[in-house]
Amino acid sequence: MLFRCGPQDLPGNQSTLIATAVAYCIAQFAQIGLLGAPTAAFVQAILATILLGLYAAAVLRIRKLSNRLHQTGTALFGTGSLLTLAMLPATWALLPYLESIAQAQRASDITLNSPLAALAYVIIGIWGLAVYSHIYRHALDVSIALAIGVTIGFEALVLVVFSVLG
Repeated sequence: MLFRCGPQDLPGNQSTLIATAVAYCIAQFAQIGLLGAPTAAFVQAILATILLGLYAAAVLRIRKLSNRLHQTGTALFGTGSLLTLAMLPATWALLPYLESIAQAQRASDITLNSPLAALAYVIIGIWGLAVYSHIYRHALDVSIALAIGVTIGFEALVLVVFSVLG
């Protein structure tokens, strides 16, 4: 997460991959659960976890580097867990703002209650994109520009899937 090592420096065993995937799913559930019903949060957390694993497997397969899946998945799930946990306080602080968006009839009805929390959320989000790009750069042996594209591709996939599912 501090850009000192890559996924190749992590354990390549299946048990570590599974443990970090479970941690990622739990962290996603905690964050999504702040925003909605527990059942919906549970389904979305599982779906987000599956999507991240399938996406990583697909991009590695395209580059014929499937042998790197355990370490890459461990890196993505592990860092995703930590970043999501780091976002929890900002998400909590932004709940009134998010609720005002959901209930607003006009843009003028929306008020940002905590600009500092919004800034923290954005900073952690950008840091997360940088960390994921770093992981993909090492895992796929590509330029940082292409790794950023792969990272944004995943975010776009998640946005589309969750938009379609409602």
